[in-house]
Amino acid sequence: MAKPPQQRPAQRGATRQSLSNNRQSAWRAPSFDFKLYLRQHQAFLIESFTRLIAHPLASLMTVMVLAISLSLPGGLFVLLKNVQSVTDQWEQQSVISLYLFSNLEDTEALALSHQLSSRADVESVEYISKEEGLRYFEQSSGYEQIMSTLPENPLPIVLKVIPKAIVDLNTLPELQSLRDHLQSLPQVEYAQLDAEWLQRLATMINFGQRFVYAISALLVIAVLLIVGNTIRMAVESRRDEVLVMKLVGATNSYIRRPFLYMGFWFGVLGGVFACLCIMILAWWVSAPAERLIELYHAGFELQSFNAVEIIMCLTISAFIGVIGSWIAVSRHIRDIELQ
Repeated sequence: MAKPPQQRPAQRGATRQSLSNNRQSAWRAPSFDFKLYLRQHQAFLIESFTRLIAHPLASLMTVMVLAISLSLPGGLFVLLKNVQSVTDQWEQQSVISLYLFSNLEDTEALALSHQLSSRADVESVEYISKEEGLRYFEQSSGYEQIMSTLPENPLPIVLKVIPKAIVDLNTLPELQSLRDHLQSLPQVEYAQLDAEWLQRLATMINFGQRFVYAISALLVIAVLLIVGNTIRMAVESRRDEVLVMKLVGATNSYIRRPFLYMGFWFGVLGGVFACLCIMILAWWVSAPAERLIELYHAGFELQSFNAVEIIMCLTISAFIGVIGSWIAVSRHIRDIELQ
């Protein structure tokens, strides 16, 4: 009697393959939900602002302290911007005054004047004789009687050389080089460049810029400390909530997120009030400042923050707020976790 055919057992390789597939499908990482991520950030953003509104007095005091700290470097920046704007608009012809030797004859002085007028870097030369210089000195000083008692005219012949280059900070070295060359002429006793005040002003502006940078750095550190201390107190007040979140498995980044948004709101609101303070101060001093500037330069308008600078101020203040809260929260969360 023939035996019935025996059924072959299932291949072990197929079983391992199916188990491997099942295991891979069981351990497959969940897909990242970008919309859920955005909704979480939106919820934290609204929640942090709501918590600030819940304590209006304490929040307003912190925001005003930040605004004052941010408005000081901002105000100095506006001041430097106006000073630089004034110097940029002071474009005028420079004058190099050549005081000739007193024993030089008029014919020699006139020959030197024609020689300098033919130079390519000279616009014109004005000849001032001894008599013209004496009359101008008497009219401007009021010493007519004293000058009339002198045995001879002590004033030298003066040549006013007007270069073609407009005086500014970029052409100042060129003008100084021309002044040094004219000083070396044998007929010239002394050469004076009336644009040297521009070099002194540039040195003062450079000093002012360094001073503003130093003050700004110190005040940024102060803002970081203020925001960090405020956020640290906020974390301490919600200590039990942080512990519960850690017990249910919340990550440090998830716990840190609402406090970062709180620092963001402190920075943004502080920057808004700082910009308002700067613009109000600029409006308050604009009238007397313009009257003062009109004595030296007509048509100047006092400048304040423009739209780009306001956006930059808000961005920098928000960034400082986030960095300060990050430092405070990260350290404080670690301290809570150790306990």
